[in-house]
Amino acid sequence: MGNSAANSVRCHICGSKAVTVFPQYQTFHRVTSDCKAWRPGGRMSVCNECGCAQAVLDQTWHEEAKQIYDAYTIYHQSKGIEQSVFDQASGQATSRSSRLLQRLQAEIPLPEKGRLMDIGCGNGALLSAFSGLSLGWSLAGVEVNDHYRSVVESITGVEQLFTCSPEEVPGRFQLISLMHALEHIPSPREFIVRLWDKLEIGGLLLIQVPDCAQNPFMFLVADHASHFFVSTLKELVQSAGYEVLVAANDWVAKEITVVAQRRGERASPDENRKDATRRHAPHEPPHPNPLSLGGGEGAQTAGEGEVQGFNVRIGPGKSLPGDGARASVDPFSMVSERLQWLSRQLETARPLAKEGNFGLFGTSIAATWLFAELNGDVGFFVDEDPHRIGQTCFGRPIYPPGDAPADSYVFIALPTPLAAAVKHRLERQGLKLRFEIPGPLPSV
Repeated sequence: MGNSAANSVRCHICGSKAVTVFPQYQTFHRVTSDCKAWRPGGRMSVCNECGCAQAVLDQTWHEEAKQIYDAYTIYHQSKGIEQSVFDQASGQATSRSSRLLQRLQAEIPLPEKGRLMDIGCGNGALLSAFSGLSLGWSLAGVEVNDHYRSVVESITGVEQLFTCSPEEVPGRFQLISLMHALEHIPSPREFIVRLWDKLEIGGLLLIQVPDCAQNPFMFLVADHASHFFVSTLKELVQSAGYEVLVAANDWVAKEITVVAQRRGERASPDENRKDATRRHAPHEPPHPNPLSLGGGEGAQTAGEGEVQGFNVRIGPGKSLPGDGARASVDPFSMVSERLQWLSRQLETARPLAKEGNFGLFGTSIAATWLFAELNGDVGFFVDEDPHRIGQTCFGRPIYPPGDAPADSYVFIALPTPLAAAVKHRLERQGLKLRFEIPGPLPSV
């Protein structure tokens, strides 16, 4: 894939001008983060200094982001109910927030009392799940508008929905969460630096963003400012002065979860940047294995210990092959190979769609992108989310797998390992459908 240096473009994380732009990206249709089709265009780049993949945040990007947020309808496919995540063995669904908090509680049990600020709280999905833990916590939501004020403030334990900047919310917190929010924010490092003084000493910062290494479809989200890999998000958080306890991509499928802690006083920004950011020449492998921290399979984590009210029980996980050799990641190749992978999925899906009797499994980012690229040559959608079944998507019905038209082609619009697991599970049910899955993902 061709590339071009763009000296007029600065990295919005580290400020470097050593940024490479991928011109072929502009040929793709894009998707809004609330899963609506969006026109082709936009500019994708990678910083050769800090390694972060990102949109070029020019005037066009800011104008498009404003258009998207002005018309935002959260989880519209399920009438406002948070998307489900699935156990791949059983197909059992649970909400994404519930799955995340279950894992957090298992690794770092929360004290009985505390205060949580959820930044970018939307209609309160995480706040509602946290309230369901029945802890004696006080909860606060932060959003850019008050569209969901009545919904959020009806959640047990919520003090208020704040529409100011997080720094202006009164008091300090034991836990601050950014669930699928940080990727939207220009200059994310500066943003989390400003959160430092809102955390109590020993307090935790909980961040979840899409994992673009596992899920290249997320590069196509038009209003995302940053596109993270485990390594780049971990280093960004460290460079802001926090101690990273967990950096994992197995807590919730397709997502990166970082748990970081404020310990004492922060070092100067320059010292943090030197410690956490590995400067490197274009296309040289700068990063350690992106699963070098985390609380689960294929991960290594901090040891046990009592830390400011949080009983950190994260134990050492299994090492991935190559950990001893400190396997490296080249950000340029990571992005380039995944953009090529996206092109190959279109080459697979287009001839199937033209045959008719064609459907897409999924109703989120990937399926929305394929629907747009296929010019709407999709007869139906298939989903296992109970809140989406029976609804429509782009005017097409959403079926459970067992009700999809027999002998149809169904392209499973998920990252390859998940798609393969879904295909295997559904084929065991004897469904009369012809499942197609994406080709192999590039290696990490």
